[in-house]
Amino acid sequence: MEIRREVTALIGVNGAGKSTFMNVAAGGLSPTSGSVLVDGKSIYGRRTRRQALQTVALMPQTASFPGNMTVREVVEYLTWMRGARAGDARTRAERALETVELADRAGSKIRELSGGMLRRVGLAQAVAMDPSILLLDEPSTGLDPEQRRIMVDRLRELDAAVVLSSHVMEDVSDLADRVLVLDAGTIVFDGTLPDLCDRAPDPSAPRAAEAGFLAVLATRSGVAR
Repeated sequence: MEIRREVTALIGVNGAGKSTFMNVAAGGLSPTSGSVLVDGKSIYGRRTRRQALQTVALMPQTASFPGNMTVREVVEYLTWMRGARAGDARTRAERALETVELADRAGSKIRELSGGMLRRVGLAQAVAMDPSILLLDEPSTGLDPEQRRIMVDRLRELDAAVVLSSHVMEDVSDLADRVLVLDAGTIVFDGTLPDLCDRAPDPSAPRAAEAGFLAVLATRSGVAR
């Protein structure tokens, strides 16, 4: 599968393999078969791994940051860990916090933040190195409507190949240029959102995308629509 400079939504039921896919693509897990290449180079090679860490970034579904560190310190430290020099790491961290509209909380302790703000810290650390490939695992989980609006607006502005996994069909319809349906670790659909809606019994229905998704899974399992 090739990831292009667009927003690709990865959808599937719980246990389909979405988070595993994200972690393998980010280099956190080694694949049992196949390989992950960035610009034709393996992200697992000794010489290419450091470059991959600067090129590919993951916003995990759950992230645990030290509660006694400030927001700026967390983003700055993780940016430094990916290869930025100390001064550059701070500049990048501050810019990333502005991007996710958390600059006013840069000096706050992590333990003082709401769940939605912590998700935005997760996005800030992911975008700080200006990755060319951004992997977002359930990015809108725990966000209230205003926080979700901020998240969606920022993602629309990114100049990167974005892959997001989500159970929220609104995320898919608001952001995705391409939709992948994953079932038991296998991609069973690869197309646009209108293509997915066309799989629904009524493509013009308000929840046609969800119905199309269920129809794809039904076809996969051999169950009639």
